[in-house]
Amino acid sequence: MPFVPPPQRKINAATSLLANPKPYDADPIFAPVPQAAWVARGYQYTLTVQWSNVEVQGLDPITVRAHVHYKWNGNAWTKIAGNAWISNFENWSTATSEEVVAMTPDAPDDPDYHP
Repeated sequence: MPFVPPPQRKINAATSLLANPKPYDADPIFAPVPQAAWVARGYQYTLTVQWSNVEVQGLDPITVRAHVHYKWNGNAWTKIAGNAWISNFENWSTATSEEVVAMTPDAPDDPDYHP
C-alpha cells in the first residue's frame, strides 16, 4: 500500500465523513446573522455542526465542523451549504456536502427571526 502523508489522511477522513455523515455531536450552534448583514450575506442564520473524534488511520482523531446557512424565502426557510473544515488544520476547507445539509433541521431555532 502506498504511503499517504498524515495531512492527506486527515483530509481523506474528513471528506469521507462529509460524504457519508454519521449523526453530528449534540448541541449544534445556531448563530443569527445581524439584520444589517442579511442582504450582503444572503441569509439570516448559520448553523455549525461538528463531529469530534473522527478516526484517522495512524493518527490522533480529528474534529470536523460544517456550516449550513438558513435563508428566509418569504414563506419558508431554505438551507444553503456553507464550508466544512478540520479544526486546527490550516489551509483546507471544502463545501458542506448535500448529505450534511439534508440531515440538519429544516428551520433555525428561532423561526421568526426573518424579514
